[in-house]
This record gives sequence, structure tokens and C-alpha cells, in this order.
Amino acid sequence: MTDGTMTRWTISAHDIATLRPQTLPIPRPGPGEVLVKIGAVALNYRDKMVVETGMGLPLSLPVSPASDMAGRVLATGAGVSRFKTDDRVIAQFIPDWIDGRRPGGAWPLPLDTLAGTLPGLLATHAVLPADWLVAAPRSLDDAGAATLPVAGLTAWMALVEYGRIRAGDTVLVQGTGGVALFGLQIARAHGARVLVTSGSADKLAQARALGADHGIDRGAGDWAAAAVAATGGRGVDHLLEVAGGAGLG
Repeated sequence: MTDGTMTRWTISAHDIATLRPQTLPIPRPGPGEVLVKIGAVALNYRDKMVVETGMGLPLSLPVSPASDMAGRVLATGAGVSRFKTDDRVIAQFIPDWIDGRRPGGAWPLPLDTLAGTLPGLLATHAVLPADWLVAAPRSLDDAGAATLPVAGLTAWMALVEYGRIRAGDTVLVQGTGGVALFGLQIARAHGARVLVTSGSADKLAQARALGADHGIDRGAGDWAAAAVAATGGRGVDHLLEVAGGAGLG
């Protein structure tokens, strides 16, 4: 169905209390574009920051939050050959970054991101350029596939592309957020030993259920010393640093 109405949620101020639905006509894809019926969106900590502070981005309110989605192609515009109707797709968070190192310097941060200077995806439908989309994995439903573009790819880039993780390495993962849990599972899939820190006994238990070899209660003392002790004094090969601040030291 490409006729009828859709719903899009927007914020009118940096306050989640302003989140409101809008009813709009379902748009039609133009040349090079794809109309997607969105099945799921993912919530990243970045999305929370955009809603609450704008993250210093040049946003023009009202805006739609959410930068990750998975869905199904309803229609394609002229010239689109990568996708066809009923294909399942996910969005690329930074659409113009295809491979290699991201152009530019450390600051200002790259601005051309979904739910940044580009449209957010908290909606039932979206029209996007075909080049902004990639095929969704057949092994994951929409809810699972929607978590890949930010959290999944961040962990993959850190451990595999830059870290060159190998079987037998030891990885320390901080916390149990989206990037951390992807890091845990990616490391285990590569045959690495994984240590996880958390302030919650329940979350450490969940991490062990996902394959963590050792859990460290970061509130029980010096977690870095505990990690060294857990490795027999050797230390870890990789630290998936997601906390910043004093944790980086």
C-alpha cells in the first residue's frame, strides 16, 4: 500500500515531553529513491542526547528523532536497481561514508547523519535515496536488524576493523549498553575471551548468558586491577572504551 496516510513523530523542543505524532500523506519515491515501510527503530544513547540537547548540531526544530531503522521496500523510484518491492533494508547512519576513513578532522564532528542534519526515522514510512540503504540480514527480524547501523557497526569497527581481534585475545568490555553487548558477542564469535564490567549483578548475569567469561563489579573497587587479576597479571589485549572520562585512564 503506497496510498493513504502515515505517522511521523517529532519534537518541537529539546524535551521528550514535546514528542507528538503527525499524520501525513504517504510520500511517493522520486528518481533514485525508495519508499520503506518501517518495521522497527532502535534507540541509541545518541538519540537520547539529540532529543535532550541537540548535541550541538545545527537542528531546525521540529525534528524527528531516531537514526536507525529496519523495514520493507514498498515502492522504488525511477532508476533504482539495488532494491525491489518487498526487500528488507536497514538505513546507513552516515549515508555518504561507504568505506575507508571518514574524511575531515576531529572537530567539528561529521554532521551529515540521520536524525542530525538528515531526517530522523521515527515514523511508519520514509522515502530515502537507495544509496542510503543496505540489505537487512535474513537471520534477524526488524527489531534486531534495526540495532546494527550505530551500535553494531561501532563495535565491529573498533574490534575487527581497527583492533584486528584474533582468536585467543582477551577483551574488556565496559558496561552493558548497545555497543558493549555487540562487542561482547563479536569478540566471542572471533574466539576471544571476554571480561565485562557493570555495576549491576543482574546485568553481569545477562552478559554471562551471552558468553562473557568473567564479570567485574565496577562498584566493588578498582575494576582495572580486577581485570589484571582475572588475566593472571597479563592484562587485556583490547579495551572497548565506551565510558570516557576517568575510565580512559
